[in-house]
Amino acid sequence: MTGAGRAPERGERVQLPGGGMRSLPLIACFSWLAAVSIQFVMQWPAIGALDFSDPDDTMRMAQIRDLLAGQGWWDIHQYRVNPSDGGVLMHWSRIVDAPIALAILILRPLLGQPAAEHVVMALWPAILAALLFLICVLAFRNLSDRRIAIGAPILMATSAALMSQFRPLHIDHHGWQVIFATLILWQAIRPASREAGIFAGLAGAALLAVSIEGLPIVTLFAGLAAVRWALHGRTEDFDRLAGMMGALAVGAVLFQFVTRGPASLTEVWCDALSPPYIAAFAAAFLPIAAVAFRMPRSMPMRFALLGFAGLLAAGALVLVAPQCASGPFASLDPIVVRFWYSHILEGQPVWLSGARFTAGMIVAPLLGITGSAMAWRAHPDAADRRQWAVLLVALTGATVLALFVMRAAATAHVFALPGCVWLTLSAWTRARALASTPLRLAATVGAIMTLPPTAGAISAVALGEAFPQLKVQDEMMSPTEQADQTCLPKDVVRELNALPRATLLSPLDLGAPLLFWTHHKVVATGHHRNNKAMADTLEAFVGPADQAEKLVRRRQATLILFCRTAYDFEYYRRASKDSLAQRLDAGHPPGWLEPVAIGGRYGLSVWRVKPEAPSGRAE
Repeated sequence: MTGAGRAPERGERVQLPGGGMRSLPLIACFSWLAAVSIQFVMQWPAIGALDFSDPDDTMRMAQIRDLLAGQGWWDIHQYRVNPSDGGVLMHWSRIVDAPIALAILILRPLLGQPAAEHVVMALWPAILAALLFLICVLAFRNLSDRRIAIGAPILMATSAALMSQFRPLHIDHHGWQVIFATLILWQAIRPASREAGIFAGLAGAALLAVSIEGLPIVTLFAGLAAVRWALHGRTEDFDRLAGMMGALAVGAVLFQFVTRGPASLTEVWCDALSPPYIAAFAAAFLPIAAVAFRMPRSMPMRFALLGFAGLLAAGALVLVAPQCASGPFASLDPIVVRFWYSHILEGQPVWLSGARFTAGMIVAPLLGITGSAMAWRAHPDAADRRQWAVLLVALTGATVLALFVMRAAATAHVFALPGCVWLTLSAWTRARALASTPLRLAATVGAIMTLPPTAGAISAVALGEAFPQLKVQDEMMSPTEQADQTCLPKDVVRELNALPRATLLSPLDLGAPLLFWTHHKVVATGHHRNNKAMADTLEAFVGPADQAEKLVRRRQATLILFCRTAYDFEYYRRASKDSLAQRLDAGHPPGWLEPVAIGGRYGLSVWRVKPEAPSGRAE
């Protein structure tokens, strides 16, 4: 029997027949094309109407528009947010902005600015997805069972948790996070070398430049490289570790300088790549570089050295910025945490999202862990076992992270692909080898049920029945991410843009869409760098209406806008009986406001702040 016909559990390296390796890019292309075609068909109405499902996408486009309008490359302020304080310095990276801005520049002479934006926002996520499909094929083609490189892109196309990060109009940074994390994984399962380490370190630095949320993933792979060297003391493993840590430190400085400018090398921020993190990477690299001249021969000495490097890194971080030890969101005002941060589901544990979402997020990683563990156990070859061990540890770490931060699930789903494919191939091969027809049919059905989409659907039903509270959460979860846009149909946007440019006080989740659709400024959007203005906005809406006047005037807002169907306005309205939100919803505004006849039939209300009289009261 040929290797391709045997069960993968036997540990034999399974090759692809004929020109199988040459056809891998073609398989990835067809899988990608099928996935994005389905997305375009399902979301065509939203694409046509520019109906964004995430306010971050509209804010990203506002940032790109400012860049194209002449704002400096290193100036990432958003001046139309919190204008009373001179704007907000955003924590986002030009790495994400640059290709989108370039594509718009290329298309603008042919289509005009609005159409060029529309086309690029629709197509760019699909282009990023194509890159991810290609990376996965290249990364997984050298695993022990080459059929994994065929099954991985096909399975990827069925992953809602993964493909949702590459849906049309979703131009924010989450797709880039998945891509850079997958590049690091690719280098981790390659044969050890300094080049693989350098590539992984640069990918890690780019991931952190895009978002500091990638720090756990980068730390995980750095720890993996370190443990592999400490356990065996092989020169090639040390080369990988030294290359990764050196490239991480140097790459962090390089990306920081290129995308944020010289000033960013001295400004301390806990929510973005900045000096405290760069100092930690450099401190960790120094003892590793030093031992290159005299390699520790014993395992205890190697582990002691790594422990010392870790202590140096932690000490450097705390010394440069002790406040960063508490995390990037520790400084948020309590009212911002209560009414905004705690309701951002993508940053919360997966079990808060209902049975269907919980199953969709965790079933594939759990199947991948199972398959990776079985593959590791089945292979007698040391090199194959090392590859599967790396996949198993990386996937387990990513899955734990995803359990507590739902937006990390997409990365876990990529890492789960090899294990999921191996598990299904193993079950299928075993089923087809059974002599009894009834048993073979039953086992074949069982193999199909190991596929993540099938297992996820079954698990969602089972979870909903076993935990009724999760089922209730599912039923309560309407497509709220689109609620903001129901307040801003085109005719309402025209009416708002007909008003003289003003500063608007609005629910936080409506702030970014207002920047995208209108020429107005806003007091705050749902972005944590603007913590004080966010707190004032929330205090104004949820506090007593009479006290809100002082906050509104201090922020120089001349219009107040709210929408009954806005996701976050529901929380404002329930805060207290005499809150500004409750009175506006009831149509009984305080005396310092007057109505503006715009958009009432859409659940949107606009109120003008009356000029302040010399006595301090509104006229």
